[in-house]
Formats: sequence, C-alpha cells, structure tokens
Amino acid sequence: MPKRTTPEKAIDIVWFSVALSFCWPLPINSSGTRTLVHKILQISSVISACMLLPPLLYSIYLHLDDIIIVSECICLFMIVSQIVVQTVICFINHDSLQHVVEEMIICVKQAREYEMEIFSKHIARCSVFYASSMVCIYLTATAFSIGPAALPLSFPSEAEYPFRVNYTPVYVIIYTQQSILSYQCAAHICLSMFGSLLLWFTAARFQCLAMELKKTSDVSTLIVCVEKQLHLRRYAKEVVDNLRFIVLYAIAVSTSALTLCGIILLVDVPPMVKIQFVTLCLTVLTEIYVYAWSADYMKDMSINVSRSAYDTIWYKQTLEVQKNLSIVLVYQEPVTLSVSCIIPELSLRYYCSYLSNTFSIFTALRVVIEDNAE
Repeated sequence: MPKRTTPEKAIDIVWFSVALSFCWPLPINSSGTRTLVHKILQISSVISACMLLPPLLYSIYLHLDDIIIVSECICLFMIVSQIVVQTVICFINHDSLQHVVEEMIICVKQAREYEMEIFSKHIARCSVFYASSMVCIYLTATAFSIGPAALPLSFPSEAEYPFRVNYTPVYVIIYTQQSILSYQCAAHICLSMFGSLLLWFTAARFQCLAMELKKTSDVSTLIVCVEKQLHLRRYAKEVVDNLRFIVLYAIAVSTSALTLCGIILLVDVPPMVKIQFVTLCLTVLTEIYVYAWSADYMKDMSINVSRSAYDTIWYKQTLEVQKNLSIVLVYQEPVTLSVSCIIPELSLRYYCSYLSNTFSIFTALRVVIEDNAE
C-alpha cells in the first residue's frame, strides 16, 4: 500500500504550492531580518504585477478591433490584479493569518491518536483532487511561459509597450518578468488550497470535538467541551474573516473570465484559442469549487457539534448535566463563509447556483451575438 500523506506533509505541500505568492505567514518566532525580507518580497511582487497592468491596458487600446487579443488581455489583467489584491489582503491580515496557521500547526503536533486519524481521513478524502489541481495549474503556467517557443509571440502575454523592446537586454528583462509572474499567478490560484486547508482543518477539529462531546458523562468534562466549542467557533470565524474578501475577488475574477469565455466560444475563432479559454474557465471554476467544498463541510461540522449532544445518553445523566447539555444546544448557528449582500453563504449549493447563472449568461450572450449577426 502507498504511504498515506500525514497532516504535517499535507501542510508542507500546500505551503510549497503557494510559496511564490508570499502570502503564507511567517512563524511567530521569526527574526526581524526574516520578517523584513518577507515584507520586501511581498511589496516587490505587487510592484512587479502592477508593472504589467498598464501594458495590458495599452494592448487593449491598440487592438480594440481584435476580440481575441482584447479578451486575452482582459483575462490576464484580472488574473494579475489578483496578485495585487490577495497580497495586499494577506499583508494587512498577516498577524491574524499567522495566529490561525500557528494554532493549526500546534494542534497537529499535539493531536491524539483519534484526532490524527480524523485529520488523515480528511486528507485522504481530497488529496488526489487537490494534488492533481496543483499540478495542472503549474503545468498551465509553464506552458504559458514557454509559449513563444511554439507560437508566433514575442512574449508570453499579448501586452504592448510604448517603447522598443527588440533590444536583447530589454527583451530578456520583460520575458523574465512575465515568466515569473505566470508562476506567481499559479501560486495565487493555489492560494485557494491554503484557504481550503484552514477550512478543512477547522472542520476536522469540529468533528473531533463532536466525538469528545458524545463521551461526556460528568459536568467537568462537559464544561471543558463547551469551552473548546466557544474557542473553536472563534477560531473558525477568524479563519473566515481572513478568507472572506479573497474569496470575493476570486469570484469576481471567475465571473469576468467566464463571461469572456462565453463570448469567445460563440464567435468564429481558431480552435486553439477556444481550448485556451476553456482551460482558463476550468481553472477558475476549480478555484471557486475548492473554497465552496471546504466551506460547506466546515458549516456542516460546526453545527454537528451541538447536534452531537443528542447522541449522548443524556436521559441517564444527572439533572445538572442535562441542564448544561441544553446550553450546548443553544449554539446551533453554523459558522459560514459569507459576504453581506453579495455572497449569502458559500457552499456547494451556492456553487451549483453559480454554475447555473453562468450557463444563463452564456445563453443570453448567444442570443445577443446571433441577433447582431443577423
């Protein structure tokens, strides 16, 4: 049998996949020099991304009559801007992210046997999907970087510069910058794996607590469980607060990409271009699915803790224990990932609704394009 992935190894793999994003927080005991270097790298990545945005807008301006170039530049603009937005969010929330990651690592190191078994089951449940998604994302970035070797392109992107770029030093600098940015874009898409890791870990802790609550037989043990529940709900809400606007912008990028893909699929363009846009759509849909799947499961597990009180042999307990169990049942509101007035609740149901709305947009675009053609 193949050796199963341990929680520690899973954390290391996710860290490696997002390393180029510089959004994974440093350990709490990091030196001042290491912290300074990390912040400089974050700022440098934002500056590098911002340097590509004006050339993309300039290219859109020059090629307004070419729907392929315009669509590709708009999609790339949105994806590169995701580097800026997500890096800024993680920079602002560094201390909070540092806290939740540090607690996750400590809990994994101190986990008891039954807790480690639950963590391992969760990893086994989604490791193949996540690993294959990471590989596909980085293969796509690699294909983007070496594109000019097989296609009639000067650079990986369609960006245009208002100065001559056929000098070797200038060409090398621009090509290198765009290649590095392609891998940073991949790392920022994999940031969904980082967010999902935190959500899956939180869900697993809720499940561990539910098992512990079922075995409650006295007041002192029940008090400990209630304290753990309150602490865990605060932890879950802190995780959600750190991810809320990252998910919101990811959905905005996904919606824009899917709309442009719908246009490209409905107009007369080369098959290779359609394949590129379909690949892009699958990538952004996978990113949203990763968030939705883990957020949905955490919601179920957060409410399952309170419901597990029903599974105890409460009717054989003392009146005091029964009263305290009723207190546990009060906390039945699930912890959800939501954004007021925009995302009511990120879940698999929301994801299905999102897909349905996407197909509705495709249908509307098709009607508009066919009417214009006539």
